[in-house]
Amino acid sequence: MKLANLIGWSALALTVGAVLFRAGYRIGRDRALRLQSQGGPPGLVRHEEAAFYFRGVNFLLSDEPDKAIEAFTQAVRINSETVEIYLSLGNLFRARGEVGRAIRIHQNIIARPDLSDQNRTVALFALAEDYRQGGFLDRAVDSYRRVLAVDPTHRKALSGLQALHESEGRWDLALEVLRTLKQVSGQADPRREAHLLLRTGLEQREADKRGSGTDNASGQVATLEPFWTAIKVYPGCVEAYRLLGEAQLERGEISAAIKNFSTVRKTRPSHFFLLVNALQKAYTLSGDEKGFYRLMSEAVASPSASPRLILCWSNILEEQGRVEEAIQLLRRGVVLHPGSTHLAHRLLVLLRRDRQLEEALEVADRCLDLLTSRQPVFQCSQCGFKSQDISWKCPQCQVWDTMEPL
Repeated sequence: MKLANLIGWSALALTVGAVLFRAGYRIGRDRALRLQSQGGPPGLVRHEEAAFYFRGVNFLLSDEPDKAIEAFTQAVRINSETVEIYLSLGNLFRARGEVGRAIRIHQNIIARPDLSDQNRTVALFALAEDYRQGGFLDRAVDSYRRVLAVDPTHRKALSGLQALHESEGRWDLALEVLRTLKQVSGQADPRREAHLLLRTGLEQREADKRGSGTDNASGQVATLEPFWTAIKVYPGCVEAYRLLGEAQLERGEISAAIKNFSTVRKTRPSHFFLLVNALQKAYTLSGDEKGFYRLMSEAVASPSASPRLILCWSNILEEQGRVEEAIQLLRRGVVLHPGSTHLAHRLLVLLRRDRQLEEALEVADRCLDLLTSRQPVFQCSQCGFKSQDISWKCPQCQVWDTMEPL
């Protein structure tokens, strides 16, 4: 049995167990009172019902969902009026992949005329989850909205609806639900909000272009607004700066574009390399190629220079025929980032091409030493857990003597 399955079923068992215990207690109490009023033995029926409930929980904990479902079904047959048992059964079927059966159960619950608002909300949400897992996205959206019609503050329904809109590329609706979720939960998700703003902005920009054939002055201002808003929401959004700068280049605002591209050096230095090509284009359009080289020389000399930025600049230097400068840059890079195999590999290639074979061999040795030091030596034949040291009892699946050398 895999650890992930055990954890999943155990969590489900505890949840279902709590529901069943509460339901079983109430059923037993009600049946006992009824039977007692009729002169019957209350303890006998209550014991019979409880036996099925706890048998089902035990089967879940033993990772035997089929037997658990059978036990819970027997409990339902004893008392078919228990909504909690039906809800739990439906969730079990969904967890086992039997979405069709889960849908039928939850639909039957919703159809009950005497259902309380609380149970109706729970059943509607469960049905929405069934539809989502089954791939019936339109029905899932409708069910989530029905939940929210009853309870507008239902966080899980809001999260599910937002995720569905996002997966369908309906960015404006996803953004609307995300903002509602922010108000309900009091928790912001600035990264997600910023990227949704960008997607809606791009769609609006394309719609404006199709409608007018070209960007007019007022349209240009409107299409830049989502990019600025995204940056305000999340200042580290590299994509927002990229799109804003590209839009400014289209408008001929080259200095503004260079400024926004360059801002990423401060707000997100690890991702600055993604804007190098855009910056080179902007400086070329401005006729200031020397300015570009000054900027890049300062950027790669900074302690915050990422391996990718150093690699990117070394490639540009090589393309310009400045191979020795590229080699010197890569030498500093491997000292600053000794764990970067990409920098070491690129330095090795240039050294071999420049016939500096002795240093190339030293770089290759260091690179191989680093790679081998990171490689696992043993792997569990049961669960696939990898380790550099042997453990006679696998730390992941807890099975003895399964670690095999790689």
